[in-house]
Amino acid sequence: MAVAGVMLLAGCGASGNDSSTSGDAAQAPAAKQGSGEGESNAKPQAPSAGKTDSSAGGGNEQPAITRAIIKSGSLAVEGDDVSGMRQKAVAAIGNLQGQVASEDTGSDSDGKITRSNLVLKVPTKSFETAIQRLSDLGKRTQIHQESTDVTEQVVDVASRIESQRASLDRMRALMAKANTIGEIVSVESELTRREADLESLLAKQKNLSLQTDLATLTLTLTEKGKPPVQTVEEPDKGFVVGLKSGWNAFTAAFSAIATAVGALLPFLVLLAIILVPLWRFRSKLRRQPATLPPAAPTSGQ
Repeated sequence: MAVAGVMLLAGCGASGNDSSTSGDAAQAPAAKQGSGEGESNAKPQAPSAGKTDSSAGGGNEQPAITRAIIKSGSLAVEGDDVSGMRQKAVAAIGNLQGQVASEDTGSDSDGKITRSNLVLKVPTKSFETAIQRLSDLGKRTQIHQESTDVTEQVVDVASRIESQRASLDRMRALMAKANTIGEIVSVESELTRREADLESLLAKQKNLSLQTDLATLTLTLTEKGKPPVQTVEEPDKGFVVGLKSGWNAFTAAFSAIATAVGALLPFLVLLAIILVPLWRFRSKLRRQPATLPPAAPTSGQ
């Protein structure tokens, strides 16, 4: 019983742990700074250390965190030799420790490459350098850049991971104190749920790290003086059009009928529950023969 009471208190404390720990994490840098003037170089509780700002009063330096930025962009370049530009682009990205995430390259009837669309992953710190090197491949016709600040998300996820790990440690301690099978099953179920929550947070943290570490750049290479070829699908004619129209009409009608039946089904069930017993009772009355009253005795007898 004692373990069950402690378990209940731990569960209640774990529910408010996420909100309280985020406040504690925010106060940690201030607490370290206030402990002494000689600790101005203490590391902040953040993804990484950044520039420091001096306070106007006492001259102490407040640690600042490095902003977590997700960068993406697109670039269009045209030139005489699309194949050569593509090879140079892949080599330039490789020199920057980047890679080609996906590629869509097309050629004409003679096999000459006339267009190439590359989705490139490049380290965020080398994003501007990559744009400059790729722009030198030919004539730049279009450029677009976008940055998204996810620092708050990174800090929040890190704080929640720390809280979840502390919660798991408490649950493991309760597991060691559990005596009955019921207590063991209850603690183990809660422990499994919190471990799943921790795995989800770790996956989210990894995804944010990948997005901030590697920027996405879409490069479009085209032949000079020729716009990108866009394939236009010809509309269907004849039998195919009729077949598609008929099938669409059939599916639309079936969907409407199914919707109507679904809406009426609860009422039909209710009517069946009421009417079926009445019908059976009425049929039973019809099958029973009418009973005649007994004949009165005659006066002669």
